[in-house]
Amino acid sequence: MNVTIIPFHDWRKNEKEGFRTRDAHFIKALMTSHEVDKLLIVNRPTTFLELLYKKHSKKLNGKLIHIKGNFSLYEVANNTYVVDWISNDIFNQVLRKQKWFINVYNRASYSNFIKECWEFLNFTSPTLLSQNIFSYKLTCSLPANRKVFDAWDNFLKFPAYNSINNDLKAGYRSLSKESIPWVTNSLENIAFFKANFNVRKISLLKNGVNTNFVKQEKGQPTELDKIKRPIIGFGGKISYLLNVDLINFLTKDNPQCSFVFVGQILDSKVYDSIKKLKNVFFLGDKHYDDYPDFVLNFDVCIIPYNVGEKQHGGDSIKAYEYLATGKKVVGTYGNGLEDLEDFIYLCDTPEAFSEELKSIENHKPKLNISDYSWAKKSKHLIDILSGRHTENDIEI
Repeated sequence: MNVTIIPFHDWRKNEKEGFRTRDAHFIKALMTSHEVDKLLIVNRPTTFLELLYKKHSKKLNGKLIHIKGNFSLYEVANNTYVVDWISNDIFNQVLRKQKWFINVYNRASYSNFIKECWEFLNFTSPTLLSQNIFSYKLTCSLPANRKVFDAWDNFLKFPAYNSINNDLKAGYRSLSKESIPWVTNSLENIAFFKANFNVRKISLLKNGVNTNFVKQEKGQPTELDKIKRPIIGFGGKISYLLNVDLINFLTKDNPQCSFVFVGQILDSKVYDSIKKLKNVFFLGDKHYDDYPDFVLNFDVCIIPYNVGEKQHGGDSIKAYEYLATGKKVVGTYGNGLEDLEDFIYLCDTPEAFSEELKSIENHKPKLNISDYSWAKKSKHLIDILSGRHTENDIEI
């Protein structure tokens, strides 16, 4: 099977930070699957200005095997290829911002180059997996033999995309009319997409974990050497999902604990709202190769997320990574964590959450991570891509 995938995240970002997101994990798994003959990744369009701003290289790691104008095709691994487009449309990217990506994905020139790459690589009967709602026009227009849309999370609930909410709705509507199978990572999303966009073919394909996550240990990072234990750790993005009031309550109520945050700061208002007490430490983002060392040196792992409307209908990858270490994990209800309640301490009040931090002992059963591996998840995804899996609402 020849698979073309349109991921959400930029390939250069993956190269720089590590393959740590849902789309990146699936790419890695598909690269090693014996059922995938060739894999073509359609990279997110960019401009020279964006490359300069993000300090990304113009060239990708790999062998440049085909070029046409500003379009390039790289071989990045055995039978794995990346289509790349560096657009000259700098002015409109600055002016239109997020909406620029929706429009630029629909350029006939990009679609034509992808089809040219299919021919160049002898992609017969290509199968298309889209994990990018921004590329819905491209997904609909490409003449793939079979198409699948991965509607991971619900982008209509992301505050960062409020300005293009109507465009995203148009994308979901267009993809729902394509009569193609959808997958998503939560039952909440299934109910939402069915009710709002009349999606008929949709299955639950939850996130997974690398089975070698804990095997990457290199020892305690030096940044933790002078931080007093017990360490209550959070590994993830500082975003609107975090319950700031809960975090401020926990850090004040547990002065004997050190609270360590490892991850990108996406929302400066959320970061500024977290009180910088003496027992609070922000260590910044870490490469995915180094990240496990921090989690392995947490005494308790936490997921202090908002509940209710401030969620995005997701399924936290960090929860599975936490559980792979055998550490005690404490979280709030929502974002798919209820499905892991047998393994995670879930709390519905700040006081109950704080009480769980008084002890680092984990009395919950250990998660069998082999049942939740990305390799196993990718097998189910391949079943869907190949048409072998046709049932709806099956939990995978």
